[in-house]
Amino acid sequence: MLSITSSAKRIYLTGMSGTGKSSIITNLRNRGYRAVDTDYNNWKVFSESDREWILNEEKMYDFLESTKEDALFISGCCSNQSKFYKFFDYIILLSASIETILERVSERQSNAYGRTVAERNEIIRNFKNIQPLLKETADIEYDTEKLTIEQITNNLTSLLRHCK
Repeated sequence: MLSITSSAKRIYLTGMSGTGKSSIITNLRNRGYRAVDTDYNNWKVFSESDREWILNEEKMYDFLESTKEDALFISGCCSNQSKFYKFFDYIILLSASIETILERVSERQSNAYGRTVAERNEIIRNFKNIQPLLKETADIEYDTEKLTIEQITNNLTSLLRHCK
């Protein structure tokens, strides 16, 4: 059994596509924090059995075991992410209405996901079926329609003072 022990303060950001995870991770990086967006750099692998992208568990465990930063932020939304929740001080859900999400994914430049009809239908299904599950497990939820990226980033960095 792997035992990840760390005095680092760790926060996991989750939410549907288009809720602002990547923008917040970028903002945290710009402020000098270690911040990982699992949408990039092989943090995900395709599970043939589940027919979906999931977190690369070996990479995630290795990273969490070896990371020594005082503060760490990771963002993502995969069906196996809850396996790692015990290694985080807070699970933060970013949310927005389905209308806002669909508008954002159609306009964003950083990620092409959400532009096809099939992907948009998948986003709608996930919003109906996955969003409620994320709400159940989140410690805090931030509505990205009501709060700016800057406000959420400030809230997240303030949370570091309250980590174990």
